[in-house]
Amino acid sequence: MIALLELGYELCGSYQTKRTGTSSAYQVEPLSSVRSLADFAARNPSLRGAAKAAKALRYVADNSASPRETKKAILLGLPMMYGGYGLGIPRMNYEVKANPAAQALTGKSCFRCDLCWPEAKLDVEYQSRESHSGEEKRIEDSRRTNALASMGWTVVSVTNDELDSLVATDAIADRIRKHLGKRSQVRVANYHSRKLKLRRQLGLPIGYD
Repeated sequence: MIALLELGYELCGSYQTKRTGTSSAYQVEPLSSVRSLADFAARNPSLRGAAKAAKALRYVADNSASPRETKKAILLGLPMMYGGYGLGIPRMNYEVKANPAAQALTGKSCFRCDLCWPEAKLDVEYQSRESHSGEEKRIEDSRRTNALASMGWTVVSVTNDELDSLVATDAIADRIRKHLGKRSQVRVANYHSRKLKLRRQLGLPIGYD
C-alpha cells in the first residue's frame, strides 16, 4: 500500500518524479486530487485495483510539494497498524492568513504551512538543505515563526537529518502528539517492527543516529 500512497501524493501534489513517467519537476500543477481519484474509484468498483486505491486514498492529502514532504506526512499520519505514528493525515501546504501584526512583521499576507493541523494551530515545517540555507533565509524563517506564534500557532521544524533519524523522528512525533492531545499508548502488536518496515518501504534509514 505504501507505493500506492506515494503515487497518490505525487498525483495530487505539485511535484513529479519518474514514478509518473516524467522527469523530476517541482512547482507544477497537480495531475489530480484526492477527491477526483476517490470519486473515480467509487464509480468503477469493478476495475482491478479500485478497492486498494480507495483504501489508500483515505491516507493521502492534496498539495504535497516534494517526495520528502510526502514521506514525512505518511510517517506521521498513518495509523500505528501500518507503522505510522497515528497522528492523522495533515493538510499540506495549507494557507494561513496573516493578521495585521504578523503582516507588519513579515510583509506577507499569508503563510504556507508544509504539514498543518489547522484545528490545533500546528505547523510542521520541513527544513530541506537546499531551500533553507543562508543567513537571509534563517532571518526570514525566524520572522515567520514569530509571526505565526503571535497568532497562537506552534511551529515544529524537521530537518533532513532528523527525518533520516529514527530517534529524532520519534521525538518529533511525540511532541506533535502531545500538542494534539493524543494518547501515546501503543495498542498494536509488534509496533516497533511495523515502524521499521514502514521506514524501509519509504527508503528512509532505520538507524538511531
